[in-house]
Amino acid sequence: MLSEHEITYAELIRELKRFPTLRALYRSDFYRRYAGRLRALLETVRWYVREDVRPRVRAFVRAVHWNIEKGKNFEGLVHALVAHPILREADLLFLNEVDHGMNRSGNREITEELSRVLGMHGIFAPAYLELTKGVGAERELPGENTTALQGNAILSRYPVRAARILSLPQGFEYFEFSEKRYGRRIALVAEVEMPGGRALRAVCTHLETRTTPRGRAHQMAAILDALEDGEANLPVLLVGDWNTSTFARGTRWRALRSLLRILLVSAERMQRELCHPDRGREPLFDRLRERGYQYREWNDEAPTHILSVEVTEDAHYVPGFSHGWVIRKYRPQGCRIGLRLDWFAARNLRPLSEGEVRDGESGVSSVRPQTISGLTYQGRPVSDHAPIVVDIALPS
Repeated sequence: MLSEHEITYAELIRELKRFPTLRALYRSDFYRRYAGRLRALLETVRWYVREDVRPRVRAFVRAVHWNIEKGKNFEGLVHALVAHPILREADLLFLNEVDHGMNRSGNREITEELSRVLGMHGIFAPAYLELTKGVGAERELPGENTTALQGNAILSRYPVRAARILSLPQGFEYFEFSEKRYGRRIALVAEVEMPGGRALRAVCTHLETRTTPRGRAHQMAAILDALEDGEANLPVLLVGDWNTSTFARGTRWRALRSLLRILLVSAERMQRELCHPDRGREPLFDRLRERGYQYREWNDEAPTHILSVEVTEDAHYVPGFSHGWVIRKYRPQGCRIGLRLDWFAARNLRPLSEGEVRDGESGVSSVRPQTISGLTYQGRPVSDHAPIVVDIALPS
């Protein structure tokens, strides 16, 4: 058998795919031999440090968060970040669903390429080693994965002094799922140096979708606990796709309960609930409030993801005829419904309003917190999520 350092990614993935369950993997000679290699893959932050990086705006901080749908429309992503009048001025960029050596996104190291094109420092934190090429049509694409990682990234035009990965409580086990992965949900925590030398703790996370609202609250609580290890007055910006769908997913029973709610609640009320998950249905917002984090004034109320009710991932859990009921109910809405899944939250920071601060050097004025919907490139959506933007007063 090859040594721990000689085994290739392809061989590592091929061996992992042989095991039907984590229990079988953990009991194997293979795991005893290569556990260190697997830990190193998933616990190492990858750094991309650039020369001559300068902020675009000096009077305030423009931050953008975006679930980029793996970076599959890479050209569209670059075009939006370079050309959009608001996005192009961002000096802090938080990304979810970032591929690193995945066939579906051209086997690019997405963080490295964006870092180079945008002239920003970049850090990438892997969450999963992907054991398939993805879902649906991704499986049929010619070619294979290379490094086969997916995770979270932060890009910054400010110096990044330190970064670490937090492993979150498991909400769903993908190793035993059709989209087979080895890993866990994470948060990427970075210490960013702001103008004047003040540190900002920047946190990017992607919470579990195939769990319950209580499960997401448990993951959020783990992040907040870990952030209590530093100075109490340290500014913190906590962002990500928190998957605040207000639904419990991952089992047949949860799917049936969700179906009942969808059929009994009016489409108008459902839309309100999905754009305001903080109003009782997602307890992670209670955890944030308890720890002194603010989020309401940091976000608008627009959906960040538009779901087609004609394509539902959990449809196999419920009777086939019920799918037609849902489609008929939502046909007046175009069989579409919007969800607010992506969020900013902060402590010891203040968001700016429209035109509140103007940067004298660049001429850029602050904008209100907002969702930038409908981004396309050459007729294709850039991502299945919209980016969100907030301008932040410089920490004092």
